[in-house]
Amino acid sequence: MSISKKEASSFLLKASIGADYETIEYVSKIGKEKWLDEQINKNAKDSCENKVEGIWKHFIKKLSKQWGEETIIGNKLVLPYWFYFRMAYWDTILKSEDILRHRIALALSEILVISDKSVLELDGVGMASFYDILYKGAFGTYADMLKKVSLHPMMGVFLTHLNNKKESGDQHPDENYAREIMQLFTIGLNELNNDGTEKKDADGKSIPTYNNDDIKQLAKVFTGLKGAKYNYEWPDAITGFNVIQNKAIDLKTVTNKTHITIPYIDMVNPMIEESAYHDTTTKTLLNGKVNIAMNGNLTADINKAVDDLVKHQNTAPFIAKKLIQQLVTSNPSASYVSAVASKFGTTGDLKAVIKEILTHTEAKASTAKKLKSPLLRVTQILRAFNVKNTSGKFWFRGDMVDMKLQHHVLSSPTVFNFYLPNYAPHGDIETANQVAPEFQLHNSATSIGYANMMYDLLFTSDNKLDITVPTKIHSTEFFRTSDTTLADDKLAFDFTAEKALITDTTTGAGIDDLIKRISLVLTGTETCSIKDEIKDTLTAKIGYTNLDWVVQTVVFLIVSSPSFTVQMKR
Repeated sequence: MSISKKEASSFLLKASIGADYETIEYVSKIGKEKWLDEQINKNAKDSCENKVEGIWKHFIKKLSKQWGEETIIGNKLVLPYWFYFRMAYWDTILKSEDILRHRIALALSEILVISDKSVLELDGVGMASFYDILYKGAFGTYADMLKKVSLHPMMGVFLTHLNNKKESGDQHPDENYAREIMQLFTIGLNELNNDGTEKKDADGKSIPTYNNDDIKQLAKVFTGLKGAKYNYEWPDAITGFNVIQNKAIDLKTVTNKTHITIPYIDMVNPMIEESAYHDTTTKTLLNGKVNIAMNGNLTADINKAVDDLVKHQNTAPFIAKKLIQQLVTSNPSASYVSAVASKFGTTGDLKAVIKEILTHTEAKASTAKKLKSPLLRVTQILRAFNVKNTSGKFWFRGDMVDMKLQHHVLSSPTVFNFYLPNYAPHGDIETANQVAPEFQLHNSATSIGYANMMYDLLFTSDNKLDITVPTKIHSTEFFRTSDTTLADDKLAFDFTAEKALITDTTTGAGIDDLIKRISLVLTGTETCSIKDEIKDTLTAKIGYTNLDWVVQTVVFLIVSSPSFTVQMKR
């Protein structure tokens, strides 16, 4: 069933990582439900892991020519650093047609958190492999995804259950992951009703979902985990050179340990069992709601623990509310949470959950509003106007997003994400007893950084974005640079259709149509709240002769306004 362009645009601002005018027209013609079905039923075609491998080897090949193969091997300058994942991520999301799947993956990445702000920064391939779990499983079951997450070596390193050993004498299992899988990934801290509201005891106090004994019992499940195999460095990086593939590391024979880093293991394939260290006793917790029989192996124990946690009555409303906050509104009603939680089921049917979140009546209500995360603002802007460059390699490293906006996928400062789901800034929001999580990242530095970043992106001497593909290796910084050998290989907005709307560069005829189009794409309505201010600025300061500057000014003023940064019905 067809819908208006306004409704289609407003919907896509919630349901995608960014959409251009043509996509809005398409959704307007076929309707939300059909578009959702098309997106959900598409096979997951993208692979950040494969893309990282390709980009990484591209640079190593260049480095081998620049320095010589022996220098690379001798100095171990082959680590797949964090920035390779970022290059692959931006190249993927700026080109992908899976704009719903990647939007859900982004939301899930802020629930099931790992971060390159840790030792994980040394393995961009592992980061990409973890992201692919979220992307490929976005429409599967939450239980299946959580099992893969629990066994992924990146999570094993980040939350320290890799090489976890069963109790022996004074040695006790690491409890970190056992705590976080309950607190953050499934049941939360306090017992909930199906609508997300907290249950209270006879004294009106919150009822904790678990205690320290529960953590100790669950920690036993995550013992006996080790890497799928041990590698000497990342040997695939130097395929074709005279080295032995997958040689077991022996620190006694290594003279230069400078670039040999823990954990020396396969950081992509699932962790496996080391049975001598896995606890095979009975594990019972949460008043018997998680019950694991004795003598089970590692995989069976983890699968049972995850299944029991996911079907716990708390998990559906807990995860439902988090996803609603990520996608639609910071303050969903109890009935909205209940409707979404009811679709979760015992395994976490993400397909049904996502459809309910995005089609529920509250999703298009005027009360549904949230501050967009900084990263989402950037992806929506770049995708709105079809960025492109000379080489076709969109290898943006995301440095300016991370540094100026303090936000980037898989870069949270802690496992608790960039912002807490119950954060409320002082003022009217707090007084109204509401929350606004993303405002925890909004401060004097990031707000000014955002305005400056938008200016840098839009107003450059060559009318191209201030984003350069790093095609040249800077030897002293291990290619941590944006130097380029292609002078024109910068990403650039395509404003061709927008400039064509100005029919008279003397009088500015067509400016109203231009503002309507850009406003529709970026804010979900043709009725621009700052239309008069934009026209006054153009008349007084810019004029209409330089069409690039005209379009850039309109875009800059709109993306700097609350109409774009705050997601809500217009």
